[in-house]
Amino acid sequence: MLRRASLFAIGLPLAALTAAAALPQKKAAPKKPAAAPTAQKAATVSAGAFERDVLPLVQKYCVGCHTGPNGSGGINLSGEKNFAAVLKGRVSWDRVSAAVLEKRMPPSGSPAPTDPERKKLGNTLESLFSQADCQLNDPGRVTMRRLNRAEYNNTLRDLLGVDLHLADSFPNDDVGYGFDNIGDVLSLSPLLMEKYLGAAEKAARAAIVAPEDKLRAVKFTAAQLKGPGSVTGEGYLLSSNGEAGTEFDFPAPGEYTIVVRAGATAAGPDIDLPNKKRGPDPAKMAINVGGKPVRIVAVITGPSNPQDYRTTVAIEQPGKQKLGAAFLNDFYDEKLPPERRDRNLYVESVAVQIPDDVQKMMIKRELPFSHRKIVTDTPENATDAEWDRAAKAVLVPLAHRAFRRPVTDPEVQRLIGLSRLAKNQKQSFERGIQIALQGILVSPSFLFRPEPDAKPDDPTARRQLTDHELATRLSYFLWSSMPDDELLGLADQKKLQNPAVLLAQAKRLLKDPRSRALADNFAGQWLQLRKVGVVQPDTARFPAFTEPLRQAMRTEAELFFTGVVQEDRSILEFLDSDYTYLNETLAKHYGNPTVKGDEFRRVPLLSGQRGGVLSMASVLTLTSNPGRTSPVKRGKWVLENLLGTPPPPPPPNVPALDAPGKPIEAENLRKRLEIHRANPACANCHTQMDAIGLAMENYDAVGKWRTDDGGKPIDVSGTLPDGSKFDGPKDLKKVLLAKKGQFTKAMTERLLTYALGRGVERTDKCNLEVMAKSVEAKGYKFSSMVEAVITSQPFRERRGDESGKK
Repeated sequence: MLRRASLFAIGLPLAALTAAAALPQKKAAPKKPAAAPTAQKAATVSAGAFERDVLPLVQKYCVGCHTGPNGSGGINLSGEKNFAAVLKGRVSWDRVSAAVLEKRMPPSGSPAPTDPERKKLGNTLESLFSQADCQLNDPGRVTMRRLNRAEYNNTLRDLLGVDLHLADSFPNDDVGYGFDNIGDVLSLSPLLMEKYLGAAEKAARAAIVAPEDKLRAVKFTAAQLKGPGSVTGEGYLLSSNGEAGTEFDFPAPGEYTIVVRAGATAAGPDIDLPNKKRGPDPAKMAINVGGKPVRIVAVITGPSNPQDYRTTVAIEQPGKQKLGAAFLNDFYDEKLPPERRDRNLYVESVAVQIPDDVQKMMIKRELPFSHRKIVTDTPENATDAEWDRAAKAVLVPLAHRAFRRPVTDPEVQRLIGLSRLAKNQKQSFERGIQIALQGILVSPSFLFRPEPDAKPDDPTARRQLTDHELATRLSYFLWSSMPDDELLGLADQKKLQNPAVLLAQAKRLLKDPRSRALADNFAGQWLQLRKVGVVQPDTARFPAFTEPLRQAMRTEAELFFTGVVQEDRSILEFLDSDYTYLNETLAKHYGNPTVKGDEFRRVPLLSGQRGGVLSMASVLTLTSNPGRTSPVKRGKWVLENLLGTPPPPPPPNVPALDAPGKPIEAENLRKRLEIHRANPACANCHTQMDAIGLAMENYDAVGKWRTDDGGKPIDVSGTLPDGSKFDGPKDLKKVLLAKKGQFTKAMTERLLTYALGRGVERTDKCNLEVMAKSVEAKGYKFSSMVEAVITSQPFRERRGDESGKK
């Protein structure tokens, strides 16, 4: 009843949440910037450059294959005669520009432009597109986002002071553009709505203690008991005499009831039983307190039908004492029939029931921090006016923080009205605050991050974000959580429009431990580290791979990223570094015998085998197949995550390189890939992917260093289409560092996508160019990339959506 009342009394009928559920269910493609007239205006920047510098080269080198609707790769370049026409087919021309500059086109054996011609064609196209995009001056559209699972957990933690992880039971969040905080894919299903209702009730009761919530009993399950036995599906099994016990801290003197739930298997010759029947002797169990039996009982029901056995004990002094259930009469005789051969005791649980007077004392003495933080006033025998006054004092600051903005008077009155539901039922003030808190936690103002527009369907209606919207964007970007009191206070004072104030707050947030969320939620998805938890290498081939090693792999990468963030180090260290973080398990895997113990520490790298994310075992394992390395996956990972040039999906019906269960040795793998690249449909992408991936063949499928495979030396040499040569991972990292501008732009794009909660649109590219150059000018420091993001137009502004226009 409280759940439904919470929604309706605050003026939030289920329809309000149901309307939000209409968000798109699947990954959405980027929205195109609005309106042909704007594109026509942008086309005037060409001033004949396309016709003069691009069109002749296209006609000379490209239209032979890319003509008409059946042009190679689905690209037709024969129809566009001016730049205005090119803008309409922008996606195809973006691919043309990239392919020519990277020397992936024209294909080998075809007439090819000279290097100056390539530069002229590619750079002219990029310059024209950039000018056109910059003229649009479009901050982009951001769909109203709900909190994803990580954000919900973190926000509850910071709002209430209790870390409950209630969202762990929510349905998984959909992913778009590589991240799970994208507004276009964060749907709201009926199941999730029901989860929100249940979570709100649990959170309210965990954060605030009401007299009605007295702790009546403490229960220890079989998994929490200790002893000589073992945990089974039917309880803690004692197959020989001994005790299944635990320790309980009795809070005060009093009469406590101990309840043991147990079953047993009887054994031995027939005896007279209490039910006036004959049968094998039942198990005898002692209920022990303080190491002494206070009651001995016969357990006469089987383990599949356990029963409760109770005893009351007077505790004279508070403090910790042992309690448990002891098996007293073990029996085994292999000569008897199986059904009476073996006597065992199964203890399902041990519980302590707390006296009423002790419960009242505990509530007053042990109020949790969350309760004391939230409930600042507790009126007793209050009049309606006194109740309302106290409720307002508690609920206004709580709702202010939960909604990330000042609350309105109607909202305050609805919350007070919710709390009065408890008073009307003669319940406590604390219960009333619990009910009102449930209403707060199911409000769209809590569950969503609204940025309302006066003209939401008008793409020309652009505005700056408010201070509170900026505070919310900043905190969820860097913390995956709500603004803290300092940031919210600056928003209340309207000071965040000042770029210097906003930047100072960003630097403060980055140094806070809560910025670890960037490692979990940004790096975990950008570098795909979350997949480390689910990859399953073939342990028959790689017996060194264990669960502790799996966890150590992920921890290394997360600590490395967090160190770059909190110490404001260069982002180029993601490409190569002279240090990493190791414990003994991972150090042994890396061939380093000097690190001892489970604790991670920063370790200098001297051999040249490691450094940067590319040589971390986590990345190398997640980019491998279960039974062997995968140069294709590793090369694709580099192109996609470090260089920002993801290859297109493979053509249909391409056969696998190896059959399941028959891994290929490194020498044969290189030959197989050469055959694969001979297929013209595959060569274009695989020429780059294979070369990069083969350079990392010194690492096996779980990231361990090797110089041979099956006794044969490994060839790790390669050449990229642009002529860059390398011989092994160390040289490959030098090649990547030479492309640091490309890496910087790619990482900036990924960080901007994560910060905005939407995919990057073509009109963002002008901003991205400026942002990447700013990062370069400031020494590639991580904070300079964050500064570039939060001071950018897309982060500070928003516009309406053309989708609503008819």
